[in-house]
Amino acid sequence: MMLTYENDEKLISALQRLKGLSFMNKIIVVWNSPTPPSTILKWPDVGVPMKARAPELYFMLRTYTDNSIAELKQMGRYYFETYFGTSRSIINTVLAILRNRLSMPARPIQDVPSLTLLTSVKIQLLIEGTDTESETDEVLGQIEPPFPSMKFKLNFTQHVSYESFSKVGYPFEVFPYTPFEKVLPSEAQYKGSGYGFQPIGRGWGGTGEEFRKDLGGNFPKEQFTIVVLTYERDEKLISALQRLKGLRFLNKIIVVWNSPTPPSTILKWPDVGVPIKVLRMPKNSLNNRFLPFDAIETEAVLSIDDDIHLRHEEIVFAFRVWREERERIVGFPGRVHAWDNKTKTWNYNANYSCELSMLLTGAAFFHKYYSYMYTHVMPQAIRDKVDEYINCEDIAMNFLVSHITRKPPLKVTPQHTFLCPDCPKTLSGDTHHFEERHKCVNFFMRVYGYMPLLYTQYRADSVLFNTELQKYTCFKFT
Repeated sequence: MMLTYENDEKLISALQRLKGLSFMNKIIVVWNSPTPPSTILKWPDVGVPMKARAPELYFMLRTYTDNSIAELKQMGRYYFETYFGTSRSIINTVLAILRNRLSMPARPIQDVPSLTLLTSVKIQLLIEGTDTESETDEVLGQIEPPFPSMKFKLNFTQHVSYESFSKVGYPFEVFPYTPFEKVLPSEAQYKGSGYGFQPIGRGWGGTGEEFRKDLGGNFPKEQFTIVVLTYERDEKLISALQRLKGLRFLNKIIVVWNSPTPPSTILKWPDVGVPIKVLRMPKNSLNNRFLPFDAIETEAVLSIDDDIHLRHEEIVFAFRVWREERERIVGFPGRVHAWDNKTKTWNYNANYSCELSMLLTGAAFFHKYYSYMYTHVMPQAIRDKVDEYINCEDIAMNFLVSHITRKPPLKVTPQHTFLCPDCPKTLSGDTHHFEERHKCVNFFMRVYGYMPLLYTQYRADSVLFNTELQKYTCFKFT
């Protein structure tokens, strides 16, 4: 499709008329320049900018590969829906142009207030007469009091550049932090910008306990928040919390209480060394797992179910990996989307596979940025489908992150599934549950207009994993 225009208003009007068309199947060729609003948008990302060169149009379009066309389609749809699709988006775009010219940041995106049922740090133990011991005596990090991640470091920089407007995201509000922060050179850890870094062995490196007691990596020290989703399984929840005692780098635990019935007054909560906040939910929804609660004060979030058992070593290793891959979901059991040639539809596949494209968020790290995006920006139709099926919230999060980053998740350790012998039969073992997940994959694909999920064929293990010399390892088992 070729659009010609004489002024900005006519181009915007023409774009609005496209709303009822199959927009994703068109290449828009903008004839004149400059293109509006060129102060914030990169038009070559969504179209073929040409001047008076119509005879060359056919040959130029033939130079575009399938990869380039797919990217043009994706960004074209994003630009249209974000900046021109509705009256509200047009107003937001005009205000963004004004803010950009005045070097003003946007308003902060909103946290979800934490409706606290219970806050505890040191409370009686579940089983009287026994003590809650840490699951391991292995040194996995320094003992430190909880501290928050630094917020709004990029107030006056992230929203005055092309980058924030021309990549998939939400440029009309400012985020406390994002997973796309630039990495400092290594020497910054030792001179000039060294505040907060924990280089391994003070810069000499090391193995074993020397390695484990410091975070190292390319970012300053930080902690993570555990978010536990639970619904009327009190004993399983308390057992899961007890196993977290002494976990290094843990800031706090947030229990998302999805049941309309509050916790029993006789329920006794364990002392795990960090605050436990039990939050009341207005309704039972699996979307609550990803709400950006104001009580979450760290960039890193570990989402777990109330029946999951992970060793401290596995959690700490996954956290270290996430610190290097902050824009991706990092977790344990993986799943894959599979194509059915007979029905020409996608299937959700939980069988053993040498490829994966999703990670179960019953045990996965992700950046809080994606909680904001899931709650405030992701299409409402997806959250509604999650509530309709009471299922698929993990698939929705995987779709969202892959859509934003164009990267697959990153699996750590060999875990394929989690066994809970004492738990009642789970939903995941129900045939109807899998049928719903097949439907979710295809529905989410239609909402996005393409399949965002990407395949990966490897997992991450520690650098010295499986070495023959046990004294030269990073962790005992991972």
